[in-house]
Amino acid sequence: MSVVNVVVRRPAHRTAMIVATAAVLGPLAFVADAVDGATGQVMVALVSSGLAWGLPALLAGRSAPDRRRAVTDATVLLSTATLAYYLLILVVSRRWSGGYLVDGSSANWYGLRSVAVMTAAWLLASVVAGPVLGLLGQLTRTARLPHAARLPHAARLPHAARLPHAALAAGAACGLLSGQGWERVAAAPPWRLWAVGGADAAFTRAVLAVELISVVVPLGVVVWMAAARRLWRAWPLARRDGGDRDDERVDVAATPRDREPAPLNTHQPAAHVRGSTANVRSRRIECVPER
Repeated sequence: MSVVNVVVRRPAHRTAMIVATAAVLGPLAFVADAVDGATGQVMVALVSSGLAWGLPALLAGRSAPDRRRAVTDATVLLSTATLAYYLLILVVSRRWSGGYLVDGSSANWYGLRSVAVMTAAWLLASVVAGPVLGLLGQLTRTARLPHAARLPHAARLPHAARLPHAALAAGAACGLLSGQGWERVAAAPPWRLWAVGGADAAFTRAVLAVELISVVVPLGVVVWMAAARRLWRAWPLARRDGGDRDDERVDVAATPRDREPAPLNTHQPAAHVRGSTANVRSRRIECVPER
């Protein structure tokens, strides 16, 4: 009975964790919008950016038990966080209300329509980005080709053959998470921001900190993934130096039936064994060409 309880409660516990993470991420992004100045710039980079929202989705997919669960968890996390963020805008801050048109009439209807359009747009983005990040996170941990699960056990790829796909997934995830940061670096190079002084020095230092966070954090994540799964063994130099020998040993130990020869049946009569040996000898003699 205890095993059944564990199997039933584990998905519910995981779903609660995903929803709780989204419930924290959305309000944090809402609070960051209300902070001005250099502190607001740093807070937006930490809790209300593509990196801040994409990294939890990637980690949710990486910790999922299978690919379907990875896609579902990452999508639910981003969608729930989006709904929480715009619900706070709709109820708490009410940014959409209080405006007036040129003729003096209220612009609340246009504000509500703007909130609805942005909510739908970001929900669509969550539906698209969630499966991508979830699958990338899952591949960085398992890294199996889609057709490998349908092959017989003896023909499945060893762990060493799946390493390049895990390394490729980790690199793609790092590129997606750091894309916004590299765009900021291209628009405002760090050395130019560092050279700015005077009254704008504090603001430019904050922008420089945002650029460093947006680039360094994804690189740290990909280094952690490589260290956790030893993805450096997928590099050509590591494979040339024999970095896959340990995986081959593990594969041999995991499939002894496919590697070891079948034992000789000692209960068979001696005549049968001799006859089989004679047949082998006769076949060898037949293969010798005549002179």
